[in-house]
Order: sequence, then structure tokens, then C-alpha cells
Amino acid sequence: MHHEVVEFITKNVVVDPIHHLTYGAGPNGSPRLRKALASFLNSNFQPRGPVSHDDILILPGVTSVIDCLAWSICNEGEGIIIPQPFYMGFAVDIPTRARGVIVPALFHPLEDYRGLDDVFDSGMNIKALESALRGAEEKGIRIRAVLLTNPHNPLGRCYAAFCGRHSLHLISDEIYANSVFDNPQAPGPVPFTSILALDFADQIDPQLIHVAYGASKDFCANGLRLGMLYTKNRGLQAAVAGTSMLAWPPYMIQELWASMLEDEDYTKGFFTRNQQRLAEQYVFATRFLDENKIPYYRNSNAGMFIWMDRRYLTGGDTAARLSVHRLTPRERGEYQQREMEIGNRCFANGVAIALGTNFFTEELGWFRLSFTASRSALETGLQRVLKALQEIERLGW
Repeated sequence: MHHEVVEFITKNVVVDPIHHLTYGAGPNGSPRLRKALASFLNSNFQPRGPVSHDDILILPGVTSVIDCLAWSICNEGEGIIIPQPFYMGFAVDIPTRARGVIVPALFHPLEDYRGLDDVFDSGMNIKALESALRGAEEKGIRIRAVLLTNPHNPLGRCYAAFCGRHSLHLISDEIYANSVFDNPQAPGPVPFTSILALDFADQIDPQLIHVAYGASKDFCANGLRLGMLYTKNRGLQAAVAGTSMLAWPPYMIQELWASMLEDEDYTKGFFTRNQQRLAEQYVFATRFLDENKIPYYRNSNAGMFIWMDRRYLTGGDTAARLSVHRLTPRERGEYQQREMEIGNRCFANGVAIALGTNFFTEELGWFRLSFTASRSALETGLQRVLKALQEIERLGW
């Protein structure tokens, strides 16, 4: 999709010295982009009430949004609950500047835990959240917020109820909102539903709900480094605005994204084509895995990743399925070393895969594969992964 983005930018880039080569309207974001985003959210996220550009701030990427939220919400040593597994970048965004503490919501220790599908079950999520909150309080950690990634975790309603009961901020990272695709293995999946589309009037104070979005994923433009924070909380807006002086996206880049958002025909067509290609690439990659008897989590329908299951290579049929929380330090170190060796073996064969440990999995032996390279590169990469796994198996693991 990059060539389409390049073509659009080339045709639409205009340098306006008055707005692009001066300080413009300040660090809180281009008025044009904020208005374009408000219109985009109103059209695409089906909010319960109209989104106003006055409630939108622009920052250099969703990473910066999460960093500024943590800085504004947490004092040093205070916590944010995140369900496991979660994006490894959060482990940088939250503690680095704010000195906040990530408190994982664990599923494996729960009595009724059956497998990864429970991560998407509302009842299991409530149990995991309540357990995480109790555990944090026992350690003297004050919890200030819950952070979820949606559509990775499409359970906004149960999270809102939990946050409302405990007066916690609810942060919804919706950067993959329009990267949902059809998965023939998982017919009838839960569609993306923004936090903004749910009625929380009797569950949580709207001042505690915050949404992050950006240009990186849906618009295939990580390099633009543009993120959005939507919040009705005026105090939080002021706090984030105060820190945004240190992270001020170039106005010219902001207006490029605004021009995409304003062209509704282009945006709609771009999303449709991107979702179709995501589906095609996913089918191609999973067919390869099936043909080579490589298991993976089959119910994905958003984003650009496959969760590959090599648990048996890290510790045997029984031990590898135990939660890392139940392993002895020696066992955990041994299995993590095996997981790392699989990653290193792939790298030696010329392909990089992400270790599940990097995403704070509760079981060792999961790996994240990206399937959005070109078809030829994807095929080559999969062949190299297969070769690496065959080499590992020949070692007798």
C-alpha cells in the first residue's frame, strides 16, 4: 500500500509558508487536522455523541500519546493495568518518563482458564482485572488506569464497568480500527466497536475515557509519526498540552494526514483495498503454515500478525503449556533460552520473528509473524522460518 500513499502525498503536498514554516497555532495540533479527525471519527467510529475537534490533541505518534497520558495520570510508582499479552512498546511508554508501573492482568492463574480465547471473554476479563487490582493493592501500588488495545481486545463495555466501579481512567488504543479483515477460519467475528460507540452513561464518568489513534497502521504510514488523543477531560487536555511542547509534530506533516482524511472517497477506497490485501496475505500465510503442520492461533481478524504456536519446542507437551508463573526460576530460564534460540535460528536463516516473551505472554513458545510484506518476500520469509524450525527439530528438542 505504500505506493498508494506516496502517490497521494506527491499529488497533494503543498507548502504554505505562513502555516508550515512558522509556529502556526501552537503545539496542540493543526486546526485543520483536528477538524478532519473529528469528522473522520464521527463518520467511521459511530460515536454515541458528536466528536468535537476541541477534544482532540495531536502528538507525534500513539507512543507519544501513551507516554503523555501516563505522565499526566500517574505519579511515580502508580500503576496501569494491561491485559496480557500486550504490545511491547507499552513497557517503554509507561515507565520511562512517568515512572509508572505496568500491572499485567493475568489469565492463566484463573481457575476456569481454558486458552487464548478466554482473553476475549468478558467474564474472564473481569476476573483478571479484579485479580490484578487486588494484587496491586497488596503490593502498595495505586492503580490509576486500565489500558486496552481495541480491536485486539474488543471488550470495551466490561472494561468501562470495571473502571467506573473503581474510578479508574480507561484508555483505548484503537490504532488498528480500520485494519479488520475477513478470516475464513473465523466466520462471524465480533466487528470493531470503538469505545466512543458504547453507551456508558450509567457505568463510568465520560471524563475518564480516552481514545488514542494514529496514522501508522490504518494509513500504512508509520513514518509520518502522527497520533491523536481524544478526551473530554479538560484537566487532562491541559496537562498533555503542557508536555506537548516537547513533542511537536511538524505542521506540514499534519496537513498531509489532514488531506487524506478530508478526501473521504480516497480514504474509503484505501481502507477497502488494504483490508482485502490483509485478508489475501493472511490466507496465503496460514495456508503455508497448515500445509507444513505449524499450528497458530486461528481466530485473528485484525492487524497484520499471526500468533505462531511452537510451545512444544520450548519445553515439551506438558511443561510448555504451564503458565510462566508456575515454573521454577530454573525452568523458566531454560524455556526462555529455548524460545530465544528459535528466534536466533530464524535470524541466522535471514528472517526475523518476534518472540512471544517480548509481548509478555503467559506461555512460552509463541511467536509473532508479520504477513504484510510483498507476496514474494512473505513466501521467502515463511520458507526461511520453516527451514529454521526444521533445523531446531533435528536437534532433538
